[in-house]
Amino acid sequence: MKTVKRLLSYMKYDKGKFVIGFTLLITAVITDLYAPIVAQQLIDDVITPSAASGQLLTDLLVRLLGLYALLIGVTALLRYLSFLILTKTANKIVKIIRDQAYRHLQKLPIRYFDNLPAGKVVSQITNDTEVLRQQFYVVTISNVMLNVIYVIGTYIAITRLHVGLGLSLLVLLPLMYIWHKYYSKYAGRFSRKERELNSDINGKINESVQGMSIIQAFQQEEKVSEEFNTINQAWFEVERKYVLLDSAAQFTLGGLLRHVTLMFVMLFFGSQYLDGILGISIGTLYVFGDYVTRLYDPIQGIIQQMSFVQQAIAAGERVFTLVDTPAEEDASGKLDLTVGKVEFDQVSFGYKEETKVLKDISFTANSGETVALVGHTGSGKSSIMNLLFRFYDPDQGEIRIDGQNTKLASRKSVRQGMGIVLQDPFLFTGTIESNITLENPTITKEMAHSALEKVGGDQMLLHFEKGLDEPVVEKGSTLSSGQRQLISFARALAYDPKILILDEATSSIDTETEEIIQHAMDVLKEGRTTFIIAHRLSTIQHADQILVLDNGEIVERGNHQELLLLDGKYAEMYRMQKKSIAEAM
Repeated sequence: MKTVKRLLSYMKYDKGKFVIGFTLLITAVITDLYAPIVAQQLIDDVITPSAASGQLLTDLLVRLLGLYALLIGVTALLRYLSFLILTKTANKIVKIIRDQAYRHLQKLPIRYFDNLPAGKVVSQITNDTEVLRQQFYVVTISNVMLNVIYVIGTYIAITRLHVGLGLSLLVLLPLMYIWHKYYSKYAGRFSRKERELNSDINGKINESVQGMSIIQAFQQEEKVSEEFNTINQAWFEVERKYVLLDSAAQFTLGGLLRHVTLMFVMLFFGSQYLDGILGISIGTLYVFGDYVTRLYDPIQGIIQQMSFVQQAIAAGERVFTLVDTPAEEDASGKLDLTVGKVEFDQVSFGYKEETKVLKDISFTANSGETVALVGHTGSGKSSIMNLLFRFYDPDQGEIRIDGQNTKLASRKSVRQGMGIVLQDPFLFTGTIESNITLENPTITKEMAHSALEKVGGDQMLLHFEKGLDEPVVEKGSTLSSGQRQLISFARALAYDPKILILDEATSSIDTETEEIIQHAMDVLKEGRTTFIIAHRLSTIQHADQILVLDNGEIVERGNHQELLLLDGKYAEMYRMQKKSIAEAM
């Protein structure tokens, strides 16, 4: 009920429309339930007397037929208008829920995404909200409300015609309640499991699409298919059990109620057929038959909606799980970044509390310096950059930029003066220009072109007929790795950062492009603090400071020549790389 109440609370965003929609719905029920009364008058006041006298009461017949047709037409129109209004309002509410979920997603810590498949998040924001739209705000609210109003209206109409029969039929209500409690107990469990498995299926498909080249290259198609089949089979088993329960609820119970009710009504009026005389008129008997049918249909409708309600509740729980995930706590202070001096003061950090990936890290990068971080995989290089960008905060120690503790400033202000080029550059669907500017209105097309030119990417544009307007598909899959890297590098420069981070930025590009970027870096170093994470030691020989990391600790520091003279880990790494290059040649 908590989830249902929360879903209903969103109706406040368009209360007026819901009131109008429900008013039209109630009016439609009233006009529809009045139609059998008109039919009764036709039978008792026109057809029966005309059969007895042999003379048709034409005027009364025309008036009653006209009224009957009007009631049917008005009912159809009002139900159409109410459904239209409620559906449009439902679309608006689901848009609000999606916007809230997506905005909240942007505020979640990077840690939240570390072990979460992208497909699951996509499923929560798209599939689950679509279930809410169709099966709660459209189907459930409009149809359940319609059916409930019909049940209430029909009971009132039957009771007005015959109090005893109306009260007797009330026995259906506790039967429905008991069945609802039983159904909800099991259907809720199935619905939640079904939504989870749907999410797993989306995640598996997303993973397979992203890694299709690796799957095919290593001939893993059969293994991946088996893994998918396992999840799909689990979904199938849950759905099979759900269908059995659903069928029993919607058809077995519904049919049973219909037959028992009709049998009861026949017995009730049959007992009044005494001495060859029926105690009620033919028209009244027709009305009772009509109302019993109208009573059964909404009851059947309510039973059928149970499955939709349970699916909607399960989907709502998943959406609210995302929305209720605590956002990053952020400081309100503003970092005043002027020269880009960076200090790490006895910093320790671990992605998990029990395991530290950085231990007592201390160093200073002065304005305009180039600082290189080297070390084997897992030594902590990228973790230092994650802390600098405040993707995470240190467990102990301080990180200061221009003398200000980054933890006391908002993440946005910390990142405002930084630019980054990742090892695997990510490009968005759009154009080369939009991927450089990221639609920032302060960066003009000329500035984007200038940034690309400075990193040596102007030659790249000669290969594209539309230049900066060349379309880019998701992840830039139609571009070479070098082209993607140049665009990513130009993006960082276009934002003119005080602090520039190159995270393995030259690892996936050819030697010629690497030389272009290296030249651009030499030109742009003045006035900009630059961090380079690189496996290719040839790219950092001119760095002002090289920090050698091992198992989360700085074990050596100095410039290229000083570290070679030290003849430690750096010198060993340098000799091994030099030997590998010589052997490759």
